[in-house]
Amino acid sequence: MDAHLARMLSSSRQCRCCGGTFAQLLSLSCDRPDIVPGDLEVQDNAAVFATDGDVLTDDFCRFGQLRFLRAVLAIPVADSRGEEFILGTWAGVSEDVFDEYLGLFELRETEAMGSCPAWLSNQIPPESGGPLACMLHMRPEGQYPELQVSEVNSDLARMQELGVGLEELLGFLYAYGHDLASLVYDA
Repeated sequence: MDAHLARMLSSSRQCRCCGGTFAQLLSLSCDRPDIVPGDLEVQDNAAVFATDGDVLTDDFCRFGQLRFLRAVLAIPVADSRGEEFILGTWAGVSEDVFDEYLGLFELRETEAMGSCPAWLSNQIPPESGGPLACMLHMRPEGQYPELQVSEVNSDLARMQELGVGLEELLGFLYAYGHDLASLVYDA
């Protein structure tokens, strides 16, 4: 295993750009679906039940006729003994799927839904183009559902299948504004 990758997976370091301290592989998270404007304020999850119209919470988003759920997209890291680079993303789903998920969310029983078609609603990596068709796989114990890219010719589907090397992983982190030197070396 590359020594820099081994350090990223096993020791504490601080990112100079965001101030975050990381003791493992850094994961990234999108705060909202790309189509949702930045001025839509994040509210408590209860707002999705109590508010009509557009609403954004940590786990749900209703924007016009569109519905989104918080999800994760895992990309294996090559030569890392099973480590994954996790991206917190948003999945565009049908209104029926959204409503069923809402009904099961508090009970932590969303796994009963199985899998359903969805759209990756964030450009990953940035500037990569429009939404990608995916399958959304529900997971147990209230974990966020996982997206698997369905468009086999996309770079992201290739990454999910084959994994990413250290250079490509660092490219992701850099694209999202992180200071590479402080993630690999002591800050």
